[in-house]
Formats: sequence, structure tokens, C-alpha cells
Amino acid sequence: MIKLEFIRNKKIEEYVFISQVVFLLLVGILLVRVYSQTTNTIISLYKNFILLIIPVSAVIIIKSLEKKGLFRNRVFTDLLINSLYLITTLWLLTEERESFFKFLILMPVVVSALQYGTVRGYFWALMATGGLLIASWVQGSQKLDVDILVIGVIWLFAWLLGKMSDTEKNIRDALQQQASIDEMTGVYNHRSFYYYLEESFLKAKLAKKKLTLIMLDVDFFKYYNDAYGHKKGDEVLSKLAKVIESTIGNWGICARYGGDEFAVILRDCDGEVGVGIGEAIRKKIEGTEFEGANILPGGHLTISVGVASYPDNADTKESLVERADEALYKAKYTNTNKVELYYSVFDEIGHSLQDQDRDLLNSMRTLMMVVNAKDRYTYGHSERVMHYATQIGTKMGMWEGEIQDLIAGAMLHDIGKIEVTREILNKPGKLTKEEWEAICQHSVWGADIIRPISALKGAIDIVLYHHENYDGTGYPYAKAGKDIPLGARILRVADSFDAMVSNRPYKRSLSVSKAIDELIKYRGIYYDPDVLDVFIEYINQTDVLAFNPGLN
Repeated sequence: MIKLEFIRNKKIEEYVFISQVVFLLLVGILLVRVYSQTTNTIISLYKNFILLIIPVSAVIIIKSLEKKGLFRNRVFTDLLINSLYLITTLWLLTEERESFFKFLILMPVVVSALQYGTVRGYFWALMATGGLLIASWVQGSQKLDVDILVIGVIWLFAWLLGKMSDTEKNIRDALQQQASIDEMTGVYNHRSFYYYLEESFLKAKLAKKKLTLIMLDVDFFKYYNDAYGHKKGDEVLSKLAKVIESTIGNWGICARYGGDEFAVILRDCDGEVGVGIGEAIRKKIEGTEFEGANILPGGHLTISVGVASYPDNADTKESLVERADEALYKAKYTNTNKVELYYSVFDEIGHSLQDQDRDLLNSMRTLMMVVNAKDRYTYGHSERVMHYATQIGTKMGMWEGEIQDLIAGAMLHDIGKIEVTREILNKPGKLTKEEWEAICQHSVWGADIIRPISALKGAIDIVLYHHENYDGTGYPYAKAGKDIPLGARILRVADSFDAMVSNRPYKRSLSVSKAIDELIKYRGIYYDPDVLDVFIEYINQTDVLAFNPGLN
């Protein structure tokens, strides 16, 4: 619809320009006629031609200067052309006795009413009427009936063309409203979202300002729809949209992104501001009464929120949407009713890489997204493992470079699962021998995947050996004790703990205390005693629930 509006305006400009040229050619004829009457010499053909092209050339020059940016205000340009035209025509009419030339003063009225509507048409009709009366008075014309006829035609054109333009504009605006507004919720629709995102992104880029995108998704909405039907679900979405709009106020633009998902564009705001506004929306929705919401977990309607900003998290509008959606996905599947600001260790690693290595890392990032889609458990798991492993490494005095390798290894330790089928990863029952062998190979495949990136060489052994047991009974190479790299021994503890406290297809989660008991049970067997002691100390000193509220 916006593209059609642009095409329509260009066409109107073409019609107006043609009208101006035709009127100016007619004025040129009047100029030749007046000049012929006021000279005793016969004007040669070439002189007449020169006089004819003078007014046309004037308009073309003004239009060219407008395109080059000299006249940035379109209204000012039109005012200049119309004023010069009207003054010139009225001056010539004071010298011309033939009354039919008086209709030439219609041009400003016609083009203004056509372009801007009734009000502007009436303004130029008033100017033309006043000018005509003055010209007739200067000329001493006695043809009052002709003047009245011309004035009547002027006002008729102003009214008729102005009303046609106003009506067309009103219809166009109504169609634009229908095309850009989501009928059910009253906020902008998906197509309008992308238009305003592109516009906002371009402005932020040119002005070197920040732009933040918030993605919101209703938790357990399918459950609500199944229980009460789509009509009730639509009413909830409509009410939800009003809550979001009232919360963001003038801060941004709200749009329905699709289904039960909304998006908010915040201009000149960074990620922290976006998190604050997202949290305000989340709390307001959580505290709002929605009919039938008592059947939902927690007894009320909640949303998950993802936040990303330009240029901190993304450098294109497409990547900004991807980052915000990724943050939303993390908020939804690690713990619902939560606001998540986008963060990725891949970005941190990527800053120090060459272009070729950065491309490989982006490919790995894509692979991890595929793994996450195949195995929901891995989403959030890697980041939690990274958090635990980093805490252990820091407490054990690892230097900064080793910590960075540990972070990379933790984030990528399950990337080899790309080679394992979805059926095996999500199988609820016991694995066959062949299936278990495929699972045991994922650490080897993972190490092979990251091997080409020189900046990740310190993480290769961590990924390769993170399933080795301290007593040598692990896989893939049955390494034991200190032969297992420290990073891999740390990851073994962190990975096992998160696996124990997370729901898996084949088992339910354990409480934190029971998971710690299980770790202690295999101290010195599966786990390095020194590493395990440091981890248990960290757990006892830290509110793990604050980091992972989904724990028992």
C-alpha cells in the first residue's frame, strides 16, 4: 500500500507538470500577442519561439533545482511557481483586450486543488479572483459579465477538483488503514511492522543512534485456545495489544508479528531501556485479569520477551529480528514469563576472528540452531553449562585465555549432535547399541567441526574429552585422571549437573540437593574430586535458582 501511495504521488506530479507546461505555453502565446501589440516592428518567427519557451524553461529550471535539493520544501516550490505564474499572467492581462485569455489564471487553482485538495484550491481561487478584479480595474474593462463568469469557473474548478482530491485521499487513507492495521487487535500488522522497522533502522543508521526491537510471545496460548476456542483467544490478544500499547506510550510502535506474537520498535533506545520496557509490559500483563486465565500455569496469563538492539547486537534489520527472536526463544524455552536481552558467546568470539574464521563460526552458529531445533533440551543447556564452567574455572584460578577456551568449549560441546538423528536425541526409551554408539561419537564430530578455526584450538580438547570419566571409563578414548584436560574435567561436572536438574525425554529432573548427592556419589569415579569440591562450594554459596528458575 505504501508503494502504491508513492506511485500515485509520482503520477500526480507528472500530470501537474504537464498541466503547468501547457498553461505556460498558452501564456507564452499571450506574451507574444501582447508584445506584438506594443511594438511597431514585425516580430520574426525565431523571436516568437524564444518568447514561447521562456515560461516553460523557467518551470523546468525550478523543477531541476528542486531535484538537486535547492528547494527542499515542495510546498514552497509550488508556491513560487504559482505566484510567478499568476503575477505574470495578470500583468499580461492588463495589456490584453480579448477577454477569453482571462481563463489562463486557472492554472494555480487546478494544480493546487488536484495536489492538495479543497483548502489549497480555495486559497488560489481567492488569489486569482482578487488578481482578476485588479487587472480588470487597471485595464478599465467594462465586461463585468465575463469577469463574473470567469470567477464562477475558477471557484467551480477549486471546489470540484478539490473535493475529488479530498475524497480520493480519504478513501486512500481508509484503504491504507485497512492494509496496515491488524483488524483483530487494532495494532500494526506484520507488513507494516517491516515497513516501520526499515524506516526506523535507516533513520537510526543515518543519525548514528540506537534502535531496539522487542519480541513478545504469549506463554501456553495454544493451551488457552484449545480450552476456550479461538474466539476467546482472539479477545485475549485484542486486550493484550491494548495493554502493550498503553505501556509503551510514545516510546515506540507496536505491531502484531503473527499468531500470538507481538513486536515493539523502540527508536533511540538501547538494550537496557528495552529490557526495562519489556519488564514493565511483562509485569502489567501478569497483573491484568484475563477471563479464564486461571487454567494456565501460575493461574494467570504471562508472556516471554526477547530484546535486541542496533548496533550493539546486530548490524542489519534482518539480523536485528533474528537476534530478538533468538532472545525470545531463549526466554521461552529456558523459563517462561521472562525478559531476555540477547547475548551470544559467538559474537564475543567473532570480534577477534578474521573474516574467513568468522564465516566458519557463523556456520557453526547456524549448526547449533539446527541442533537446538532437533533437541529442545540443548537450548539453554549450553549457556547454563558455560555459566557453571566459568564459575568453576575462575575459582580454580584459570587465566583469562583458558577461561575463554572454556567458554567456547562449553557453548560448542554439543555441536556434534548435528550428526545424530532427531529420533535418537529425543527417544524416550532405552537406546540400542547402534544408537548409543552414535551418541558417543558426537564429541568426536564436534571437535572435528570446530578444528578448522584456529582461534578455537584451545576448545578442541574440551569438546573432544568432555565425556571422559576420571576413572577412565568414559568415551570416546577412555582417558583417565590428569590425562583429561582440566577444561574437559570442569565441563564434565557442569554438564552432568545441568543434565540432572533438567527434564530429559527419558527421565525427570532431580532437585538441586539430590543432584549434588549424585555428583558426590561418583566423586573420583566420573568426576575430578578437586573440580567437584569447587563446584559444590559454588552451589552452596550461590542462589542457583536465580540463574535457572526452572530448577526444583
